[in-house]
Amino acid sequence: MNPSNMDSPIRRWLSANQNSDGFELSLQRLLAFACADWILRGAGLSATPEEALSRVVAASLTQFPLGEWMESPREFLDEIADFCEKTKVLPLPDSLKSEIPKILDLRGVVCPRNAARSRLVMAGLPAGFRLTIYLDDGSPIENVPGSLVADGNVVENRQKKGNFWALTVVKGETRV
Repeated sequence: MNPSNMDSPIRRWLSANQNSDGFELSLQRLLAFACADWILRGAGLSATPEEALSRVVAASLTQFPLGEWMESPREFLDEIADFCEKTKVLPLPDSLKSEIPKILDLRGVVCPRNAARSRLVMAGLPAGFRLTIYLDDGSPIENVPGSLVADGNVVENRQKKGNFWALTVVKGETRV
């Protein structure tokens, strides 16, 4: 962790807890809560941390690759701390002020990261929500649908579109 700017409460907490059990899960939760606060502050929309994280990952904000950060949170301590601080003052992008994105473009994302990101986004969506996921040919279209079905979602349609696939998935009921 970068020792500069250790004066923020988030950076002090990260530094003090980085060797604790469950630290990576705590980082993931921290990101989710930062997303929820950002959306609430920026759009007045109340969302659970899971819903907010889902929206931000689905929006594919290039300056904030949360999907990548969620896969290896310990590797991105500085980026996570910066993001959590910035969301307190950064204006909410227009793409997060409107409806939940209906397309998740995972072309170019390698296995198993595409499965992890699609599951992450689907987890935060409301039951019955229909999401189209763009996947590359080969392993992605062979593996991602199965992982989504295993989570209780319904793969409604698979359609080949040139050099990629469009997978339409309906969010299943949340399992308790």
